[in-house]
Amino acid sequence: VIINVPIAKHHELARLTLAMKNMMGVISDRPMMHNNLGQRLADLNTRVRSNLIIIDAVRMLMNHGPTGGNLSDVKKADTIIASPDIIASDSYAASLFGIDPDKLDYIDKGVSMGLGIKNMDKLKIEEINFG
Repeated sequence: VIINVPIAKHHELARLTLAMKNMMGVISDRPMMHNNLGQRLADLNTRVRSNLIIIDAVRMLMNHGPTGGNLSDVKKADTIIASPDIIASDSYAASLFGIDPDKLDYIDKGVSMGLGIKNMDKLKIEEINFG
């Protein structure tokens, strides 16, 4: 069982680090992944599948990620996203950044490879207020 718990952040090359990009942490040869990144992320996620995704979007790094940035780059969203669908979770998280999931190559590649659903109109999204 794999529980994938990324922290939502900007990434200079991939645009965002969410659940699909977070799976790069399970492989040793990460530099080779950067060529044709979208396809390679989709390929990786078909081979190593997350059973549950929990995206930490309580505070999101909006710019200068993944390693740079300062407090002015952080947006407080107070959001946790939980889903068994890696595409749905990444698509919803992308929308919190103001990014259309259609603009993220790895999400489109993942959809074409059967990893999940990106159309949020087809998803059951339930918001729970804990405050």
